Amino acid sequence: MNPKPKLSSKAITVRMYYVGFGDSFLLFVPASDGRHRKILIDCGKHQQSVKAPNIADVAQQIIEDATDADGVARIDLVIATHRHQDHVSGFEKPGWDKVEVKEVWMPWTEDPNDPKAVEILKAQSTTAGAVHKAAKKKAKLTLGATQQAASAAAALAENSLTNAKAMKTLHAGFAGGKKIPRKFLPHKDRTADTFQVAALPDVNVHVMGPSRDPKVINDLEDASQEYLLLARSEPTASNRALPLFQNLALHPKEFAAKHKSLTLKSTDIHRLNNIGDDRELAAAISNEAAVNGTSLMIMFEIGKAYMLFPGDAQWGTWNAAMNDTEWHELLKKSTFYKIGHHGSHNATPIDFVEKILRQDHFIAMACTGPTQKWTDTIPRPKLMKKLSEIAKGKAKGVIRSDKQKKPYVDLNVPITGA
Repeated sequence: MNPKPKLSSKAITVRMYYVGFGDSFLLFVPASDGRHRKILIDCGKHQQSVKAPNIADVAQQIIEDATDADGVARIDLVIATHRHQDHVSGFEKPGWDKVEVKEVWMPWTEDPNDPKAVEILKAQSTTAGAVHKAAKKKAKLTLGATQQAASAAAALAENSLTNAKAMKTLHAGFAGGKKIPRKFLPHKDRTADTFQVAALPDVNVHVMGPSRDPKVINDLEDASQEYLLLARSEPTASNRALPLFQNLALHPKEFAAKHKSLTLKSTDIHRLNNIGDDRELAAAISNEAAVNGTSLMIMFEIGKAYMLFPGDAQWGTWNAAMNDTEWHELLKKSTFYKIGHHGSHNATPIDFVEKILRQDHFIAMACTGPTQKWTDTIPRPKLMKKLSEIAKGKAKGVIRSDKQKKPYVDLNVPITGA
């Protein structure tokens, strides 16, 4: 195991773990009583990650890092930004049942007592399962670009599956089981979204998303219905969308009768009939975006430090935050930014980067890594370059987990000065 981070009474120590394509951060926050509080934000990696450690080893390292001198692992707050595999898969691994946790936070869409949350979750999970099954089947029966699109769709859909074992830990696990308080955020009362909790003395919490705006929720619901429609329309003999040259494909018996020297298998006909059909990929991308839309966006205000953790939040959440007068002013104060969605193109709006972030005291971290399916596109080169320009003058202005020699990197974020 690796050495524990060196802690300071004047800074929050952030340990970012290299998980591959995924997120995992452990924060050590100094308090006025002299004890550091521990916040764990996500623990997961995508199955498409390459050259990445076993997530079970990462989970064990986190538990070791959270273990106090008396041999007991304690984490004051566990946050799961959303249920995607690359954010929660580590919670299905052994060892968490011995960890003492004071509170667990999840997005409001995880609340089992909220009918609207249950409805959205069911739609998204059902869609992911249907698309995953259909895309895997298509990948076996097609060639070329269609096969590549189907494989990409299966990978995306896999990330959005229920991840039931990990979510069971978050909803009912850890040493305290169901007795541990669970918060599903943000609150229904907008004025309650800036608050303090006993588990984190001297910390102001600002929950900026996901939205509870009926219009935003309606967009998610409409999209979910579309995904379900697409998933249900798995090609059959009667409803398959065929290419322009469909009549060139003959039934095997008809073909064999005319051409004794060659036979055409039914699977070959299926491959011809589905050339250019990428409905599964479109559905998987839409469903991925919808689940990302449920990401918690949280800012921790600790002394002079303003630490922004947006999970994989996409445009809807960002737009709502940037257009909210109070949140807009807080975003301008960001001294630390966990780069959204591993540096993907569909997070971190241009306006946030170019018009809101201050250039005089800004540090960012990207928990990211190469994948089998999305090579050379994540993290987005233009985004990383722009963030580096904003953080110019700092030796560690933008830090990437995939560029470290160690399986983690530590960063101290000052709580004094600015």
